[in-house]
Amino acid sequence: MSAFVCPALATEDGTTHYPVGVNTLGDGYMPLPGTLEFRNYTAGHWSHTRAGNSGDESIPGFSNSGVVDAMRFLYTFDKPIGPFHYTLGGVLQVAYNHLDVGVESDDATNLGDLDIQNYLSYHSQDKKLFLYFGLDTYAPTGRYDEDDLVNPGKNYWSFDPSINVTYHVTDKLALNGVVYGEFNTKNSATDYQSGNSVDVDYGINYRPFVHRSEDSFAQHLGFGLGGYFLKQFTDDEVNGETVEPDGNRAQAFGIGPQVIYYTEFGGFALKWQHDLAVENRAASNTVWLQAALPLWGSFRRVAGE
Repeated sequence: MSAFVCPALATEDGTTHYPVGVNTLGDGYMPLPGTLEFRNYTAGHWSHTRAGNSGDESIPGFSNSGVVDAMRFLYTFDKPIGPFHYTLGGVLQVAYNHLDVGVESDDATNLGDLDIQNYLSYHSQDKKLFLYFGLDTYAPTGRYDEDDLVNPGKNYWSFDPSINVTYHVTDKLALNGVVYGEFNTKNSATDYQSGNSVDVDYGINYRPFVHRSEDSFAQHLGFGLGGYFLKQFTDDEVNGETVEPDGNRAQAFGIGPQVIYYTEFGGFALKWQHDLAVENRAASNTVWLQAALPLWGSFRRVAGE
């Protein structure tokens, strides 16, 4: 899916195209061969702290909030490529964001940057291990004006290789993990080069009632803990010079509970994540509502996830 949780600030530092913390359940799943799947991600976020280099508040009077909806379409082709299947995807998002910085204030509602996705997927014969890997390409298609405080688009390209894994320890317990790298081009309007980063999303999900004999509401419920760790590993630069004092390298750790409901025709999740150990970016709380539904073909339904 396309990134949307971090506000687009005029200084550009601390933000990523990839939406950190989104992949905390069913991380290794792609649609079954011959299936077109729709996945929707709605997130509301709010923050009253913009952390600086040492983790303390760096901007007095800072406040940020917004709501975003990202629509993701994925199609897996029938013909395999060795042990893999190829999936083509795309994400379109619309975002509202409000930002206060001291006495200045701005808001914007518009389309964000387009994400084009190419993946190869695999699962083990015993259907315990599911994974896919590939590349997300974020194109600067969203509205952008260098004079605005808030922008739905970032005005630069990002290339994000990733590997996404789900492992079923038992029919009830599933472990999920994602590693995303993000490599950015320069913003031609501002000559600002956002640093490259790596993000690890994680999730532990448990279905306590999966083996109940009757088909009840509880049987379809899952509970879990999920979040992310983001680390920027190269400096931000302006006009080829490192942004002082030491490159504005972003960092954050997010954690929170999640509730999942699975049915024969799709899956739904409600999540909350709180940011900790934040440096050079906004420290946020985020509520997610996620859904996955097949538009044609079959929905993957596995006992433990």
